[in-house]
Amino acid sequence: MDSCSSDASERRQRSPSGSLDRSAFPWDNEATRLPKVTVVMPAHNMERYVERALRSAIDQTYPNLDVLVVNDGSTDRTAEIVERFARSHSRVRMVTSANGGVAAARNLGLELADSAYVAFLDADDLWAPRKIEKQVAALAAHGHGEDWAACYTLYRMIDESDTIIDNGPSSDERGAFFDKHLEWNHVGNGSSLLVRRDAALAVGGFNPDYAKHGVGGCEDFEFQLKLLRRYKMELVREYEVGYRIHETQMSGDMRRMRLGRIAVIEHVAAAMNLPERRRKRLLAQSYLMVAQSFVSSRHWGDALRWIAAAVSLSPWETAIRVKRRLGRDMHRLARRVTKRPRQGSHVSFHQLDPSDDLDTSSAVSARQFGSVIAQARARSRSIAG
Repeated sequence: MDSCSSDASERRQRSPSGSLDRSAFPWDNEATRLPKVTVVMPAHNMERYVERALRSAIDQTYPNLDVLVVNDGSTDRTAEIVERFARSHSRVRMVTSANGGVAAARNLGLELADSAYVAFLDADDLWAPRKIEKQVAALAAHGHGEDWAACYTLYRMIDESDTIIDNGPSSDERGAFFDKHLEWNHVGNGSSLLVRRDAALAVGGFNPDYAKHGVGGCEDFEFQLKLLRRYKMELVREYEVGYRIHETQMSGDMRRMRLGRIAVIEHVAAAMNLPERRRKRLLAQSYLMVAQSFVSSRHWGDALRWIAAAVSLSPWETAIRVKRRLGRDMHRLARRVTKRPRQGSHVSFHQLDPSDDLDTSSAVSARQFGSVIAQARARSRSIAG
């Protein structure tokens, strides 16, 4: 642990990604006096990955933590694996429910948690050992104030064997950034967020209706927006999450994810009574993202239909974004000729420190993200075949 300064104000000004300084908390230094964190892990048919996810949760350096696995109607060996793991780790427990989707499973975990904070970890993802420690320290720097409800981190994309594919999109956003988050999802995945339980319940938890309508995958995005409408969010700017890309994951379906984004934008726009011009611009942006997913899969007719829908809503916004996209594609094509081999290839997630970066020239940008996902899923299919 870092040495502690005698000046409390100096401690509060430390970088949010610093080590946990227990003297910065308004409690004594005993583990049980630190705010308790419950890891809520929804799991549906994750026998291949769940033990690795559990291990990364139980190996956290933060001392006052337990793990609640919500077995979401699994029909494979998921429950058996969790039960066996729990017999050796007293901090792990499991509840079983009928399959209702990830949003319903997280909501059940929120209700059952008996902690100040809840951290969500999907059963196919991984955490670096100090993730929770750093996030709690980041919020402790604000005195665990009511204004600050959550903390997120950056993430790396990993394959089925835990090997790093690339860094996820970066972010510098912290505090109150609802408007910016509405434009682009800065958190990026469901395994990043640590949130105050009372704040999560106050905004109504996760919306399970998207999955019922076949556009699941954006429940996280809407939940984050609901939090940011009322609270501030902190950032630990390190790669603390291994976000797994594989064929069976729900979020691997980029088309469904982007249709879900449209549903979220429509819902939020209606709830907030957004100005018509801004609503149209946001929807046009989302329509173009859906079009991009069809271009990636070479469904040209569907892509053209969504581009036409974007033009009908906001011709100027559509023209600007299409022009930018063409420019980026030409730039990427030119770089392929001279691009150096990426550093960090074949490196496992746990072998690389969260503060270390892969070759920044090859790190995925926000708008290349969908292409990287599609390529990783194609590789996953070829391995499975």
